[in-house]
Amino acid sequence: MSAEPSHAITDLIPAPRPCAGLRNAAVILVIVGGLLSVAALISDVHRARFGFAYLWAFSFVWAVALGALFFVGLQHLVHAVWSVAVRRIAEMFAGLIWLVAILFVPLLLYCIYNDRFGLYPWLDANKVAHDSLLSGKKAYLNLPFFTVRAVVFFALWIAFAAYFTGGSLKQDAGRGGVEVSLRMRRTAAPFMMLFAVTATFASIDWLMSLEPLWFSTIFGVYVFSGMVVTSLSIISIATVWLRSSGRLGRGIVGDGHLYNLGVLLFGFVCFWAYIAFSQYMLIWYGNIPEESFYLIRRLDGGWLVLSIALALVRFVIPFLALLSRPAKINATRLVWVSVLLLLGQFLDLYWLIMPQIHHDQPVVGWPEFGPPLLMLGALALYISHFLKRYLPLAVGDPLPEMPVFLLPHRFVRLSLEPSYTEAFESLARRFRHVLEN
Repeated sequence: MSAEPSHAITDLIPAPRPCAGLRNAAVILVIVGGLLSVAALISDVHRARFGFAYLWAFSFVWAVALGALFFVGLQHLVHAVWSVAVRRIAEMFAGLIWLVAILFVPLLLYCIYNDRFGLYPWLDANKVAHDSLLSGKKAYLNLPFFTVRAVVFFALWIAFAAYFTGGSLKQDAGRGGVEVSLRMRRTAAPFMMLFAVTATFASIDWLMSLEPLWFSTIFGVYVFSGMVVTSLSIISIATVWLRSSGRLGRGIVGDGHLYNLGVLLFGFVCFWAYIAFSQYMLIWYGNIPEESFYLIRRLDGGWLVLSIALALVRFVIPFLALLSRPAKINATRLVWVSVLLLLGQFLDLYWLIMPQIHHDQPVVGWPEFGPPLLMLGALALYISHFLKRYLPLAVGDPLPEMPVFLLPHRFVRLSLEPSYTEAFESLARRFRHVLEN
């Protein structure tokens, strides 16, 4: 087995280099966001708004990182070949999960000092004491158990992100080869099961428990669908940017890769709409007060406008824009649709979180701008640091050789054990024979 990646591909990929423009923009975002956040935090009038805005921004970055980790695990699970050319980009965002864990610490402090932020009603001892329903949920909704669950979630996510990304980087260094790929394939199945459980309960803990008297058995799937759309959008944007800047080399990432990203994006846009409508339709049809009050609040007053805008931004416009095949391979269209969907994720999270503090209508002011700017700046700094150290392409992955007929367009072949190569080429010849006859 070859110990080193093929020189044919490494010669086409520029060496990692700093992203000066991205880094400078990130520093500005961090400084501006930090100043606005501190100003809102020390203000007695705006402190509660800041707490909800922090959860809003945190949830967005969490969706980016965890959705990217799902994408990585999915590619290993289905043995996808085409995604090798873009999987390192997803691994880059998945590696962000350790930073998300750090960003969760202030949120935990807001829970400890809940009397100043009023984030979660179940942390208010007086409300729990005078509400039988909240008292019945006390065994689950309490700060120590809430903290333990969060620690377990992040420990699992960080471990899997380090495993998948670390294995890919190890292959770039010429270590492991096929064995690493096979181990990651085997690990992908248990990861998916753990991902389903942890992502569901995290969405319940951090988002649904903002309204602890409401419940929806499909809420975790709703958050998951938006999470995947978010990660696919940012992966698509990064892919087009890195390709246009030459960091992905020449002729490696082609229209076929953009098409596959566009297909996945289109599919999960439809899936999000299906889940959103299913949740709405079932609650509307059941007309049970314990369920319907949650949607009534979001369809009343100024919130109705946001609800309509959410449907347009997250489904109607992207659906029409990505419906045709040419649209999916048009880099410009793919980018602006992805940007629109990222905006839709911000709107969606605002729609989920902010009615708990702004009951009559959406309110956006300077106290809400601080945390998003701060976390987007931190995200940009992380990307700049990653691209400075590592290649944005998994040059050591042997998967493009397995099998030959599934090679992405113009993807350069890598070295592989002769026995593996002969077996897969034989399979490819048989497959071609079946197609031709």
